[in-house]
Amino acid sequence: MTQLGHNVTQAGTDYQSYSPKDLAEAVHSELLRRTTSSPELVVLIELFESMYFASLKTEESKPVAFHVVYLNPENPDPKPPKVTVHNRWSCVRLAKPVPLRGANFLKIAVASDPRTSSFAVHQDSEGRLVLWGLIDQGNSYHDYVNFDSDSGPERPGLFQASITGIAHLVAYINYEKVAELKQNSLLRSAIDILQSGPVREALEPGIRSHLEAVQQELPEFFGGKPWDWQRPVVEDWLSAIRRLLLRIQNIRHGGAFLLTSDQSLQGLSVKHKIVYDRLRSSLERHAVAKAEQFLASDEIQQEFLEENAEEMPVGLHLDEIVAGYDLEEIRSELDGTIWFISLLTRVDGLVLLNHKLEVQGFGVEITVPNKPSEIFIAGDTGATEARLKKVNYQLYGTRHRSMMRYCANVPGSVGFIISQDGDVRVVTKVGDRLVMWDNIRLQLPKFVRRRKKRRRVANPSALPE
Repeated sequence: MTQLGHNVTQAGTDYQSYSPKDLAEAVHSELLRRTTSSPELVVLIELFESMYFASLKTEESKPVAFHVVYLNPENPDPKPPKVTVHNRWSCVRLAKPVPLRGANFLKIAVASDPRTSSFAVHQDSEGRLVLWGLIDQGNSYHDYVNFDSDSGPERPGLFQASITGIAHLVAYINYEKVAELKQNSLLRSAIDILQSGPVREALEPGIRSHLEAVQQELPEFFGGKPWDWQRPVVEDWLSAIRRLLLRIQNIRHGGAFLLTSDQSLQGLSVKHKIVYDRLRSSLERHAVAKAEQFLASDEIQQEFLEENAEEMPVGLHLDEIVAGYDLEEIRSELDGTIWFISLLTRVDGLVLLNHKLEVQGFGVEITVPNKPSEIFIAGDTGATEARLKKVNYQLYGTRHRSMMRYCANVPGSVGFIISQDGDVRVVTKVGDRLVMWDNIRLQLPKFVRRRKKRRRVANPSALPE
């Protein structure tokens, strides 16, 4: 438990009221903990109060939403990379900085969108907080954290913050969320329930089935090579769940989906029965295509680039190119498949999937009558007893309560509920207790930048245009 003027748990709040000042204190303490320089607390309070009150207003009848980066105008790019990629961020200075408070700031706020650009803010020579520039190419970051790209950029500035809704602010250091103020609730770092703990254990049957299916296609490509192929395959499978949750969240309609291995469908009334296995099959093809591309790239690297070979067979280079084309097509297929499933959640009822991620139906009503005797909110990934907090079943809406009833009665099932305002909660049974997590990490916590090396080929003119 962390003291920030009020009691704050990692999973949520203790029903006390929190303000932008509490968010500022959380960011300030985190910056100091990481032994980096930090603005004075009063500066952070001014920043988050300005953002908070801006989020309550509209400009031309539209909600105000933007992203800011705390960036020193005297040295905005202190550690530039040795090789600069074409889509790297750049900062455009305003001839006249804009104070972060007042009507002028709200007028310029519509010039940015959190999905593609951000405002550079800092103290001026008189100690005032000002908006002094705009940063472009934010779409690379947005695509990466939402799993629409395999690599992401480094992030500028000491820290970053976003308005994501009315009275809803989120603060980051690089790719890690450090604190979130939502109305009057303060949340600390999100819980990654898909990496370990009871939810991950409940998903293991599906993960094992996926690995077995992929392995049947891998021997001819891998040939007994010693690297660990399972970890990235599992991560891509889990990322499909993250992406599905993010898509439903961004639709802002609210929805739910249920993963269960119970084929009897007892306790479920399926209005629209379908059999849609494309998410499973495309994930399997994606794993195999990545293996093919990796093997071609690895052979080129090991046998030609590292040996400084004068020439390289064109056929080998073509193998890598073709594998890359296949991989891009499958990625596009996955994207469309996840969109397809996410839209099914807009129909009243939940979307039903088995442990292999095959859709069994939508518009599903839960008919289990027995409500759980107790419900607990988990304060950590493992739902350890010391971090559990008992909550009242009646405080939740129909969608939440029905999912609680089903998961309490069918051990091993996992329910995902997305509120209309974007909150994501996950429910499963842990031993004899029904446990729910309500501060879930969906986006990526860090970035990986991949760069291709230049290659010499035996006959470049033979390559396809």
